[in-house]
Amino acid sequence: MAILGYNDYFPYSIYRPFQEKVIQEISEATALGKNSILIATNGTGKTIMALSATLPIVMSHPKRKILFCSRTFTQNARVIEESKEIVNKKFGKENVPPFGALSLRGRNEMCIHKTIARLKLPPRESMNVCASLRKNKRCKFFINLFKKKKSKEFEEYLEILAESPLESQELMSFAEKDDLCPYFLTKILLAHEKIVVCNYQWIFEPNIRKNFMEALGISLSDCIIIMDECHNLPEIATGINSFRLTPYTLKQGLKDLEIFRATHQLIRFLENLSEILKKIKKYQNFDEVKLRKHQFLQEILNKNKFGSLNDLKQVLSDLKEYGEAIQSEKIETNMLLRDHIFPIVEFFQQFIDHIDDEAYFPCITMKNTDRGKSIALEVKCFAPRLITDPIFKESLATLSLSGTLHPFTYTQLLGLNETGKKLKIIKMKPPFPKKNAKVLLTRELNTRGDNRTAEMYRDILIALKPIFMNTPRNIGVFCASYEVVRGLLENGFKRLAEMCNKKVYNEESGLSAKDNDIMIENYKFQSTLESGNGAVLLGVCGGRNSEGEDFPGDNMNAVVIVGIPFQRPTPSGNAKNDYYEKLFPGKGRLFGYTIPALQRANQACGRPIRKMDDKGLIVLMDNRFSQHRIYLSDWIQQSIKKIPNSTAIIKREVQSFFLTDRIN
Repeated sequence: MAILGYNDYFPYSIYRPFQEKVIQEISEATALGKNSILIATNGTGKTIMALSATLPIVMSHPKRKILFCSRTFTQNARVIEESKEIVNKKFGKENVPPFGALSLRGRNEMCIHKTIARLKLPPRESMNVCASLRKNKRCKFFINLFKKKKSKEFEEYLEILAESPLESQELMSFAEKDDLCPYFLTKILLAHEKIVVCNYQWIFEPNIRKNFMEALGISLSDCIIIMDECHNLPEIATGINSFRLTPYTLKQGLKDLEIFRATHQLIRFLENLSEILKKIKKYQNFDEVKLRKHQFLQEILNKNKFGSLNDLKQVLSDLKEYGEAIQSEKIETNMLLRDHIFPIVEFFQQFIDHIDDEAYFPCITMKNTDRGKSIALEVKCFAPRLITDPIFKESLATLSLSGTLHPFTYTQLLGLNETGKKLKIIKMKPPFPKKNAKVLLTRELNTRGDNRTAEMYRDILIALKPIFMNTPRNIGVFCASYEVVRGLLENGFKRLAEMCNKKVYNEESGLSAKDNDIMIENYKFQSTLESGNGAVLLGVCGGRNSEGEDFPGDNMNAVVIVGIPFQRPTPSGNAKNDYYEKLFPGKGRLFGYTIPALQRANQACGRPIRKMDDKGLIVLMDNRFSQHRIYLSDWIQQSIKKIPNSTAIIKREVQSFFLTDRIN
């Protein structure tokens, strides 16, 4: 068979501007085992460029695979859609063989057993319940799959499934039809797939990765890792390596120890920890405060009358062993398998191991809930490399994709110049005409904390009115924080939108993924109605809708960014800036505070322009964007026009932008 190249896997009749050149660069860099970064704005076709460039490399070798990381199920589905395009257009032509692609979801999302669906447990506890159901032969779906595995037809069944790309929901439908377990069918099928699409946890969380690679039947050196929206990776990596402990976990762990007749020492240990937390809570008046770590550790030793740190380590070891025995007994007696012991042991082991490590920040956090104040102990990690190094060093090659990435920051934080691999940075010019985007920056408005008065919110609403009145259909308004969202709502945001005949959809904090999907579907539907004037989506920069959702065409004609989404100053945020300052002198605050905020704003700005022919009006309502202009995406920088906060001028600018579209 002839050697195939990227042209053989590109499914469309013509390339968009600059696409082929970028695909060539990715292909060459990947073949040489480099870590590559592609910075390309929305509408450039990053997914299909990544797939067509890397597929020839994995198809030429029986063990190689593409592992495609993304953050949302919507992004997963996009990879499968493009894979289907390739298979449908190329299969049977030019000797292009078929290939399998599969998107993954977690056990909770894929399990069709009523018990797990009803309990809605955290992943680790779902795993334990699943183990209990399987061991006690109370899951017919797993039993059926086990029986089917023994049949001669099963390998043929797998080959049929692996001949074409499948979204996880499609595989679940196949499995349900035959009363098979979708989750374990997926694990079996993994070894047969050339492309596996998953969230970041599958690859970057060390324990999950170990099991995942075993199911794939390969090592990282056989994998090309593609990371979509990679600007999120530093935060994802530090989150994986951070730990949290609450009074609720201690309370439930104590119940388990008492029910299963643990030693007095172990019971008393958890009781003492609970008492210490209650004492801290009584005097805690801030949302977050740095934990006096050595004083806290000494209080634990004193309270439990431990002579040394080794005594505490021994109790933690005993507690872990007893927790494992409790889980075994629960399995034997068919009890609910919630595990509250392991998180306690894990937290304190991490706390002790990193007590003098500046990459970790122990703190106490407090938040108000319906039941009053809720306290937690946390160990926050600042060093993403502790998690990302194995991926960038050991994999065959990597490709990081983003439309808003600041490459220098990403490279420095993840140590990409120290991986033993060469680094390739590719910047792609925006393919859409410059006239398709208009960026306005209001000179007078400023949403800095001490400016957040009723007068400021009224000034913002005055500036929003001509935008609402003169934008043909849907608008997105993404704010710096939920505090700004509340300020707008309290000062008449909904009245203004309704006066402009636009329905408001408000992205509330804590909204479930399912409820959010329904809200977005209804919001988009408003753009299709002949009557009415579209809708307004009100949310925050950095939220799921300002980053993970697409709004092509009239789904979002304009987007307004109200304020720069800087993180509220906290002790951990300040400590992170100080940590980065020691690693990267002169750039600590830039890396830890400024650039992440501008990336969140960049992401929100790109929501209206998702296709080549989309037009989008972007309005930046905070004059501080001017001083941070260099960290905005190139296409935004090139289009910025500064204007005063004048209703007449804003009206003229909005009308002129959309009027040319109507005339054409």
